[in-house]
Amino acid sequence: MAIYGIGAFYDGTTDVSPDFISQGVACLGWAATDAPALHRLLAHVKTGDILYIKAHPPGRELTVKAVGIVVDETVRQYSPGFGVQVRWLWRGSHVFREGTDEKYNVRSNTLYEEVSPIMQNGILELLFSVFTPPS
Repeated sequence: MAIYGIGAFYDGTTDVSPDFISQGVACLGWAATDAPALHRLLAHVKTGDILYIKAHPPGRELTVKAVGIVVDETVRQYSPGFGVQVRWLWRGSHVFREGTDEKYNVRSNTLYEEVSPIMQNGILELLFSVFTPPS
């Protein structure tokens, strides 16, 4: 299992997060010919992996908008782009403050594997919060 962050801000102006969530997908906004490296990375995403929709504008903290589990790794074209099917379990807006291991310079990328233990734990906490019974 891996954890991936994906951006949902197309052309720097359009937030397609609601489309991802309502359609149960996570997508790239470019064709494979336009962004071959991103499509190679997307091909590594497998059923059971965790994806989170993120926003990380320059000079601002990382915000997580949704967390889900990949339910079909087959890359297909959907209305928001080329992507995989995801069951979005947690939705909201959670800001992560920069931590001691946050000298990780890929957060502004469209898609990346999350390797920070602090962020991995934070994403899992959001996901697990869906399953925590009320006290």
